[in-house]
Amino acid sequence: MKKTIVVLLTCLIVYQFYLSRTPALTQSISLKEVSLYQGDLVLINKQTKIQEDPRNLSTVAKQVSETIVEPDLLLEDHVAAALQRMMQRAKKVGIDHFRINSAYRSGKLQQELYEEYGADFALPAGHSEHQTGLSVDIGSTRGKMKQSKEGRWLAKHAHQFGFIIRYPKGKEGVTGISFEPWHIRYVGLPHSVKMYEENWVLEEYLNYLKQEHAYQIQIAGRTYFVQYTKHRALKIPDTPVFHVSGTNAKGFIVTSRLQK
Repeated sequence: MKKTIVVLLTCLIVYQFYLSRTPALTQSISLKEVSLYQGDLVLINKQTKIQEDPRNLSTVAKQVSETIVEPDLLLEDHVAAALQRMMQRAKKVGIDHFRINSAYRSGKLQQELYEEYGADFALPAGHSEHQTGLSVDIGSTRGKMKQSKEGRWLAKHAHQFGFIIRYPKGKEGVTGISFEPWHIRYVGLPHSVKMYEENWVLEEYLNYLKQEHAYQIQIAGRTYFVQYTKHRALKIPDTPVFHVSGTNAKGFIVTSRLQK
């Protein structure tokens, strides 16, 4: 028994050392100013306004399990694809009574909602995540999301598909928004997993990156290396698979998928 425990502890220490090790940074990339305001990790809130409109909107698929999808809803194409994968996975375990109510909104529509419902129920144009094409409101046809099977399943599994509950309970002081179990935001992997594991909202995650500058994480057999920088030139690992996102402020986040 003691021998088994020693072996397990040794494996854990080796694994933690592997994850903490910085890979060789041998590839040079240049970052463009316009990228500061684009990507899956841009911060949009009451203080920070959207700077770039989405460019690759796709219609949300209507053939998603028993989900009811309001007509003509749009999301960024990679987000729409991730949403469909998530809904299909939920259906496999018998969770299939979602209602997709809202996705991309134009600035004009957002302002109309703000003027009609007021600041208690809507944000002014330029300050709503719905204008990014990265956020979607998902309800349940069986009741309120915070009490339904659909809401519980999303809260537990959305991060596996690159999504987060953007305004969780207990984080109102950080986000400035009351608990909204229906408001789902795409940030992509591995960011959604890191935020879920640490119980962070997007504001907290971006602050972490600004302080630490880099971290490594392994998810489902894939290893990711995440870097934050304010500079236009950066050294990253030697990999053909990397993604750049701005923060909508003064920083870039580069996510590299390491080769085995």
